[in-house]
Amino acid sequence: MKLLALIIAFAISHFVQNPEKFRHYDWFSSWSNWFKQNIKLPMIELTVIAIVGIPVVIITILAVGVFNSVIAELILAVLVLSYSIGPKSLDEEVKNDVIKANHGIRKSAKAEVVIKKMTKLALQRWFGVFFWYVVLGVSGAVLYRLSERLFLLTKDSDKTKPVTEKLMTILNYPVSWVMVVSLAIASDFERIYKKCIPSMKKQNIMKMDTSFLYDAADFAVEICEVNSEEKESIETTTLNVLNRMLVVWLVFVSVIVILAVMR
Repeated sequence: MKLLALIIAFAISHFVQNPEKFRHYDWFSSWSNWFKQNIKLPMIELTVIAIVGIPVVIITILAVGVFNSVIAELILAVLVLSYSIGPKSLDEEVKNDVIKANHGIRKSAKAEVVIKKMTKLALQRWFGVFFWYVVLGVSGAVLYRLSERLFLLTKDSDKTKPVTEKLMTILNYPVSWVMVVSLAIASDFERIYKKCIPSMKKQNIMKMDTSFLYDAADFAVEICEVNSEEKESIETTTLNVLNRMLVVWLVFVSVIVILAVMR
């Protein structure tokens, strides 16, 4: 069911024009501000956990208590995933040639900057939500999206900023490795593997440093994909690689589902 929900939700996000119109998080911004102003917890970490955790718990209770049939669970999963993807469409931004304008990238910026930014956007908009959905169900998808929104909404001067940043680092680290594996399979496995070997050192793992993902993506696009004879923009080439990574990832999920059913 999880695989089917992922496919349907991703298809919806592709075919619906301007999907961000249906993905408002004003309610979460209001909730976050109210909680910070009115509830004083002894630890900053507890504040962040409560702000994100309470909506997640409510969704979980609904999922378990109300949507207790297979069809109902599928509908809930599709709705939650469709809401959690994005909020903007990466495909539309590339198609309309607004990636640089929308994300503060200079027109004369190097390809490396664009590739790394698009990879980060794919992590935040697609892969993070999908990974945690597979691991924790609809609760995981909501957990990731609300954590990402909280990090985005929190000002640098806010004392909770370091905690929200740490939370996103924890959530993104395993996703980054899954993305790199998908990238290696979708591109040149041997060269991508060699590129990531330095990041497998203990100190990098302890720091949960995800820079290897962006370096590998840049290497894969610029070295393994770009053809001087082709007229595709670097944005289109990068999007093609990201889409192939996603297909590999969905195939991987389907294999897991098949193995689970066969047990």
